Amino acid sequence: MPKSARLKLADDLILRPLWWDDRKRIALPEPVLPQKVDVAIVGGGYTGLSAALTAAHGGATVVVFDAEDPGDGASSRNGGMVGDRLKPSFPTLEKTFGTERAKALMAEPTNAVDYLERLIIDLGIECDFGRMGRYYPAANPAHFRALEAALQAEQAARGDIDATMVSRDEQAQFLASPLYAGGRLQTRTGGLHPARFHDGLIDAARNAGVVIASRTAVLGLEEEDDFIRLDTGLGYLNAGRVLICTNGYTGDLQPDLQRRVIPVTSAIAATEELDPALVERLIPGGRMITDSFNLLNYYRPSPDGRRILLGTRPGLFAARPGPRLAQYIGNRIGQIFPELDGTSITHCWWGKVAFSVDDFPKIGLQDRIGHALCYGGSGVAMSVWLGHKLAQKALGDLAGRTAFDDMPFPGRFYYRSWPWFLGPAMAWYEAKDRLAGRYRRAA
Repeated sequence: MPKSARLKLADDLILRPLWWDDRKRIALPEPVLPQKVDVAIVGGGYTGLSAALTAAHGGATVVVFDAEDPGDGASSRNGGMVGDRLKPSFPTLEKTFGTERAKALMAEPTNAVDYLERLIIDLGIECDFGRMGRYYPAANPAHFRALEAALQAEQAARGDIDATMVSRDEQAQFLASPLYAGGRLQTRTGGLHPARFHDGLIDAARNAGVVIASRTAVLGLEEEDDFIRLDTGLGYLNAGRVLICTNGYTGDLQPDLQRRVIPVTSAIAATEELDPALVERLIPGGRMITDSFNLLNYYRPSPDGRRILLGTRPGLFAARPGPRLAQYIGNRIGQIFPELDGTSITHCWWGKVAFSVDDFPKIGLQDRIGHALCYGGSGVAMSVWLGHKLAQKALGDLAGRTAFDDMPFPGRFYYRSWPWFLGPAMAWYEAKDRLAGRYRRAA
């Protein structure tokens, strides 16, 4: 185990997202609800706003409801990392679905990144988007071999793809950390400023005629013959279609959906401002980084190149949000970058992402109610893509077809609404990392 640095907490530690310090958000006006709309959307994050834009541009009348301020969940709290990979590896997909379906599934996140880039350009959203690439360092030689085998299998089936293996000896030109055993490099993915991107989506949706009802919960749905009646904090509204786009914040509006969506806490901390030359040397090219630990680390430079941000799934010993969680993440930064000894953590925040039990994103439209959610912590591009596709389905457009259509959305008999099993699972993952000599306990 390489020597670790000890990071400290700033005296004025800020427990809110760094992204909120420089966003351009304006207060939304009090909404005036119509009596009826074509499409009502529950959830004002990336998925819901993307669906709203597509529906409105398709000629539909649209209202977006959010129980809080739109985007104050994961859409303005995430790491801003734009990925094009599914959680299951290609060999796993091929074994489960066959080669052709596996290839189609792997193409979806690539299409998602391309769509995201086009949307940002077309809408003129200033959100520091760039395709600086991503590096996936391996926690140990066994993980390196697994990454290499998965890449070889995918290349054999799909041809030349955007990925290259990097040995430990070559790694310094992509990541200056002694912790890893090489990794996989991708060049066509990238990052953005998540809160500014969300602000841009809100502006675009409003310009398209979408009504956005912030701090307005949908309390109930009642299906009629020709419409769905929504009971909201502002009264009743009739809609031709209702799209559930709540992801990690899915509540009991539809209990059958809630019991299939597993919310998981993800937390991020940011360092104080550093010398940009140091940040560039530690993470050359400003790449996004996601490692292979069981409790993975995902990290990046801030868009201005002056800070390092690191996120993770908090282990059992740091589950409670607050300064202890900030120190836990600071210790992880110190294990990756020993030369940051004495650096301060200035910001720490957390939010919820959503998983399905089979680790696949979920999209579907049954009768008049649809959903798109469960991005497994990699939803910046996929949420926008599947929101777009869900709206196309709601409009009856065959272009809304995806490789995820008709995929089962399983639940578990032991889970209804409270994921009690996550604490033991996180403890087990943390123990595996420690016992393998890959991590000290970050107290």
